[in-house]
Amino acid sequence: MTARPPARFFVIDAAHRFRSPFTPTFLSILILAGATIAIFATTGIALASQQATIDRINSPEGRLVTVSDSEGKAGLSSDSIDVVASVTGVEWAFGVSPALDVSATAIPGGATAAARLVYGELPPVIRSESATKSMLPDMALAGPGVAASLGLRDGVGAVSAAGRSGTVIGQFKAAPPLEDLNGDVLVEPSEPGRLLNLWVEVDSVAHLPAVTDALRATLVADNPGALSIKTSTELAGLSTDITSQLGRSAVLTVSALLATVFVLVAAVEYARVSGSTRDIGRRRALGATRTAIVLQVLAAASLSALVGVGTGLVAGVVVTVIAAHAAPSVEFAIGVVTLMFLAALAGAVPPAIRASRLDPVKILRVP
Repeated sequence: MTARPPARFFVIDAAHRFRSPFTPTFLSILILAGATIAIFATTGIALASQQATIDRINSPEGRLVTVSDSEGKAGLSSDSIDVVASVTGVEWAFGVSPALDVSATAIPGGATAAARLVYGELPPVIRSESATKSMLPDMALAGPGVAASLGLRDGVGAVSAAGRSGTVIGQFKAAPPLEDLNGDVLVEPSEPGRLLNLWVEVDSVAHLPAVTDALRATLVADNPGALSIKTSTELAGLSTDITSQLGRSAVLTVSALLATVFVLVAAVEYARVSGSTRDIGRRRALGATRTAIVLQVLAAASLSALVGVGTGLVAGVVVTVIAAHAAPSVEFAIGVVTLMFLAALAGAVPPAIRASRLDPVKILRVP
């Protein structure tokens, strides 16, 4: 019984075949590097661009649902905040009352600013050194420059309007999509009230339709039909369309390139086997099994594939970064490398089987 050669034999033999003859090795490397770069230059760039587009779609503005009672006929209750916050997919809910003009209590007849009662914790887009949790009823935060316009020294002080009073204890700054609040004074309420606007941020644009439907069913209002609900639901469809269209295109492109790699590598390995038939015949005559011959051919093809795919990976990442200004994901890169290597290995299987079935007697026969 013939013993199978140790694993290091196949590694050493693959290195020898990698160097000589070098022409088929060079062609294999060129094919695999070119196909790998082609995937990065097409699907990779498209995926990077898609992700950038989806990130823009998933901006705070794109994920916002605005509920308004602009005519004051809906009777939207602040109790809606807690109900809405429990809806699946909601990141935060925040509401304000209709505006009331306030002025500094110590400056009768002074400048005024719009004050609104706020319900719900301050969302991440509103930044302040004083968190809502630490504010007591009737404490307030002023937008950038508002305290100075009211004449409040050091940015703090009492404000009042229509028999109500509050104390400005600090400043806030609102980022999009709530930047319109920067000219107001936000007051912590002492009791539930009516909302003019309720803003709801979802965690993904894909959840907009479901959350919008849930809002219509759960909002606490005297006349829900008078409410105006604005959202960018079309962005959810756009995000889905972009993903599905690119997915189909990527499958076709990658499949075509994998098939091309399979065919070309098979052709190159057939040529390599044809050029080394006498060597294969000698090995068979000396006792090499068919399995050993198959493994020798596959080991040589694997080494060429590793070099070609590795070269294509580095070049492909560089191309993607330059063209799309973003690096491809690690998952995508690993997937491309794995598929290319497997396609090359599969292409080498038919030539390896042919090599194992060569008749050493016919090959070594002297005319």
